[in-house]
Amino acid sequence: MNIGDLVIRKLPLEGWKHQPAKEQRDRLGSGIILSKEMAGNPIHPCVTVYYPKTKEVYDIAESLVEVVR
Repeated sequence: MNIGDLVIRKLPLEGWKHQPAKEQRDRLGSGIILSKEMAGNPIHPCVTVYYPKTKEVYDIAESLVEVVR
């Protein structure tokens, strides 16, 4: 995963009921990684993503997004 990659929110594993992930994926669509950093507690890889559909920027754990191929 690199700066400039097109990403989308991952959905949880089959059978998990995690409505916020589906809602975020539907509402935000795909986005572009603007930056990467180690952040949070405990420290973990995070990305800053710009979502053109909503014109918003969010920080999110790298493990929660996937590159759109």
